[in-house]
Amino acid sequence: MLTFDNKVALVTGAGRGLGRSHAQLLAERGAAVVVNDADAAAADEAVAAITAAGGRAVANHDDITTSADAVVNAAVEAFGRLDIVVNNAGVDRPSPFGASVVDEVRRHLEINFLGTVAITAAAWPHLVASGAGRVINTCSPTLAGWEGESAYVASKGAVYAFTRTLSIEALKAGIRVNAIAPTAYTRMAAEADIPDSLKETLEKSYTTAMVSPVVAYLAHEECGVAGEVILAQGGLIQRFSLAMNDGYTNTEIAPEDVAANLSEILDDSTAKPLGVIGSADETSLLDLFD
Repeated sequence: MLTFDNKVALVTGAGRGLGRSHAQLLAERGAAVVVNDADAAAADEAVAAITAAGGRAVANHDDITTSADAVVNAAVEAFGRLDIVVNNAGVDRPSPFGASVVDEVRRHLEINFLGTVAITAAAWPHLVASGAGRVINTCSPTLAGWEGESAYVASKGAVYAFTRTLSIEALKAGIRVNAIAPTAYTRMAAEADIPDSLKETLEKSYTTAMVSPVVAYLAHEECGVAGEVILAQGGLIQRFSLAMNDGYTNTEIAPEDVAANLSEILDDSTAKPLGVIGSADETSLLDLFD
């Protein structure tokens, strides 16, 4: 059984939904948990539920975008260390493309991406000191494309790229950085601009409890992967990866050659994922620069 005795975890946006589910599972498995949420009542309620069940938890109400150091210090002050960071806090507001979308992109990047970066940076020295620090970021299956959600999807794309790239440097510090791409029925899903029929399906078949076990595995010191994004939705767990096919080669390429060989250029039948960093049997990110 994977347990977290003597480990301290910070979960952002943990007052409700996925974050609360993550925090509860980590606490059930023995971790001391900092429940961060700008909604003080939600954070306090989540902590009360964890402690009532016999777990250890404290609430933190600081803003991840402006007070990342205070969020991290809450863990160190309460429990003396920090081993696990789950960057869950986020926002999603429909943003059809047009003149006003720039402000929405900035807002989504500030919370979804820069908030993730700020918390991770503030936690970094403590994760190094842990000797087996773990970071779990939150991407989205919508990276495949979602009409009217350019701001949200772009911010999650930034988190994806950040996860993949930081994981290389993190390995040298003994830290594993990975991410999840979850789908679950939460308040954010309920408020999203999606058909009611889809919301009904999400509510019935896509629970937060089907996602949090993936987070718990990635947070455990036995987790050996790095730079991975794991999709978790409705009980389906699968790799969410970048891939490249064999393509078409021509050192004297002309526009007409692109047109004539487009089917080969776009042929997914030869596509291979960019694999786990350092794996002996898969393409590594590092291999691209050899």
